[in-house]
Amino acid sequence: MALQSVQEISLDPTQEHAFLSFFRSLPDKPASTIRVFDRNDFYTVHESDAVFASKEFFKTSGVIKYLGKEPNKIESVVLSKMNFESIIRDLLLVRHYRVEVYQNKGSNKSNDWKLEFKASPGNLVQFEDILFGNNDMSTCGGVISIKVINDNGNKVVGVAYLDNTLHEISVSEFTDNDKFSNLEALIVQLGPKECLLPSEKNADYTYVKQLTSRNGVLVTERKKSDFTGKSIVQDMNRLLNFKKGDLENSAALPGMDKHHAISSLAAIIKYLELLGNDDNFNQYKLSVFDLTRFVRLDGCAVKALNLLPVPGESAKTQSIFGLLNECRTAQGQRLLSRWVNQPLTDLNLIEERLDVVEIFISDHNMTSEIQSDHLKRFPDFQRIAKKFEKKKANLQDMFRIYQAISRLTNLISMLEQYSGEKEHVLNEMFCKPLNELGKQFNKFQKLAESTIDIEKANNGEYVVNPEFDEKLMELRTKLDNLEEKIENVFKKAARDLQLDPQKTIKLENNNQIGFHFRITKKEEKVLRNNKNYRMIQTNKGGVQFNNSALRDLNEEHLSVYGEYQEQQKSVVDAIMQVAMGYAEPMHELNDIISRLDVLLSFAFVAEKAPTSYVRPKLFSKGSGILKLTQARHPCLEVQDDVKFIPNDVYFEKDKTTFHIITGPNMGGKSTYIRSIGVNVVLAQIGSFIPCESAEISIVDSILARVGAGDSQMKGVSTFMVEMLETAAILRAATSDSLIIIDELGRGTSTFDGFGLAWAISEYISTKIKAFSLFATHFHELTALSDQVSTVNNLHVTALAANDKLTLLYKVNPGVCDQSFGIHVAELAQFPKHVIEFAKRKAKELEGYHDDYTQYDEKSAKKMKMEKQEADSIIEEFLRNVKALAIDQMSTVDVDKKIEKLKDEVRSKNNRYIQDLLNEV
Repeated sequence: MALQSVQEISLDPTQEHAFLSFFRSLPDKPASTIRVFDRNDFYTVHESDAVFASKEFFKTSGVIKYLGKEPNKIESVVLSKMNFESIIRDLLLVRHYRVEVYQNKGSNKSNDWKLEFKASPGNLVQFEDILFGNNDMSTCGGVISIKVINDNGNKVVGVAYLDNTLHEISVSEFTDNDKFSNLEALIVQLGPKECLLPSEKNADYTYVKQLTSRNGVLVTERKKSDFTGKSIVQDMNRLLNFKKGDLENSAALPGMDKHHAISSLAAIIKYLELLGNDDNFNQYKLSVFDLTRFVRLDGCAVKALNLLPVPGESAKTQSIFGLLNECRTAQGQRLLSRWVNQPLTDLNLIEERLDVVEIFISDHNMTSEIQSDHLKRFPDFQRIAKKFEKKKANLQDMFRIYQAISRLTNLISMLEQYSGEKEHVLNEMFCKPLNELGKQFNKFQKLAESTIDIEKANNGEYVVNPEFDEKLMELRTKLDNLEEKIENVFKKAARDLQLDPQKTIKLENNNQIGFHFRITKKEEKVLRNNKNYRMIQTNKGGVQFNNSALRDLNEEHLSVYGEYQEQQKSVVDAIMQVAMGYAEPMHELNDIISRLDVLLSFAFVAEKAPTSYVRPKLFSKGSGILKLTQARHPCLEVQDDVKFIPNDVYFEKDKTTFHIITGPNMGGKSTYIRSIGVNVVLAQIGSFIPCESAEISIVDSILARVGAGDSQMKGVSTFMVEMLETAAILRAATSDSLIIIDELGRGTSTFDGFGLAWAISEYISTKIKAFSLFATHFHELTALSDQVSTVNNLHVTALAANDKLTLLYKVNPGVCDQSFGIHVAELAQFPKHVIEFAKRKAKELEGYHDDYTQYDEKSAKKMKMEKQEADSIIEEFLRNVKALAIDQMSTVDVDKKIEKLKDEVRSKNNRYIQDLLNEV
């Protein structure tokens, strides 16, 4: 909760009228945009923004004041600078709102208010100093822009993505289905914070808007005319950073021929106003984003598997990112977030990561020392490089890079000490490129050592070494001489006043009054009636004063110091101009350090787990095997007071591809199917996994339908959400996918729900043939295994005895042989009379329904055997009737004989025949 500001708005009638006139002239804005007004010493928000701030940040309406008079008064809330900074962080980084800051360029009485700063989740550039200050950026945002074209019934999607932190531009163009499954996978992989869409009203854009919103992306609608690329080649020529020797013509670059994607890029360039700032020129890289490089994850899978933390969530064990985040650098955390969203499909690249993780696990001492003594000392190279590129870097930034480069030698030496079968992997991924970068930074180190006063920098003072510049050295000598004279004046004053220069009188210097003397209030009497000294001011710290000699020297010192500062600034500018040429190597160093940090984090997590992780044995896509032995859920097993029960899973192409899991609520079905998905994700990002052993074929996508909730505010029911998500799965899945479905069909009638669950299961198991896990309460669904050979039944076990239920969390073959619903209700402490009534109704229903409605595996086989027996009995009965000599028998004898044959049939006690006779 924010603290209430002590400042208040104090405007005279003229000022108030001027501001209200301006405020009411502003165009309408969406609720997700907050307008802030900078009033120099504090900030204000008004109307709906004021009400929002009072509820969300101050938790009281008492902070609301009013401007104007009835009936036109408006709500107002004052924000201190501290309030402003903390609220801005929350709005942009957590809530994903937009922020606009207005400043008054004229006097308070004027209404010359201008929009000075603006930011959105995908464009944090103007607020980076406020958001991160001296802290490194552990999060980053990007903007995605989407254009959809209907081409003879095909939906062609053009996408552009721009990350202003990394200065990266990606474009992609592809054909999609009516559920935009490819687009959703791309959004998950890129993880944008904001999406630009043309303000067109058609079904496609309505669906895309819903898709992006449910994936936590802020939607910003722009004019359709923004999505044209008429001058895009010229614009890109100015923005792109071409390498030496390259033809500086963007038209020849890969991706520029993707016209719809490039049109989307044009909208981003205009929205971010990139061409209006020279600092953006020659800074960006362009690439084509290939969807097939990474596992396709839908938004439901990301949520179901808890891959990323929920905004505001603090517990590390609530998400895979939180669990794996033992990174020591900000750039490592950013890369980890990207990797979690982008599991690889290239077997060689995954194996390379696993090789490095295995090395780090095998050499614990090296891993521990690099993490604790080296990585945490590296700054955020990405952020510092951007400061150099924008010409905002200073000597402190240069010194931080100098210190980091100085540590590279020890880091490389430690990595090179490893000797083993896979040392070539460590050498190629880290040692060799770090050595090359070290050579590139040799001149940078020499520049820093010759220009920065290293001794003072080590003590937190960042100044130019005077010896670097002749004029600076001359001015430094003058300052030293003046400071020596000032010291002598101080000593003389101490003698004159008979005070101890180490205790009762001190020489001080500050920006307001320069050099002066200070004594305590108790010693003030020594200055009374002493015309040689003049008091400056008295405060809690004591009495500040000087004399004529000190005043003269102080004025001269200020003059020389001003010259020194001016000369130093020109020298620093020249130094920074040279240092700016090292921005590109800084980016390269950032990439290597972040990769090292993440892989070390993987090793650390694998080692510290309650039971160590293992290296998965991976096979190329299409190999058709997924076998996990004693698989665990990595987040659950590290939680306090949890003893996780591991389980196995086995898939094999054309043999077992579809598992139906039954069992009681809370019995572990959902945890089981999620743990399988999580283990596959971990394997394909290059991490060891929580199993005893693992054999995994590369999957191309992980698709999930887990726990749909009502979205009534959007007019979408639970059942409709289920159907939309499942329809997307059926369109997107391939035989190399992993599908996870939990409790499908609960949002409609039992019969409709079961019918849909059966049809969907049969379609996946017979047509798509993807590896699938289906947790369900429809026990009747288990009969599918009798019709489809690749379907297998599993169940979670529970022990019911003496009216008590013990959940065992063990997954075993076969079908759950009873329902535990009432037992679970007892665990939830339902009232006793409700439980007793439920038991009575359950017995009534059990007696009412025919036994053949129990489609579990055991009864289904029994029914099949009874049907076969009935067929034999009926055939025998018909043969006996046919053999009767009816022509030679009377009617009475025929009736008696047939009745006798019927009695023989009845004596067989075949229930199938009994039902037939009862119906007759």
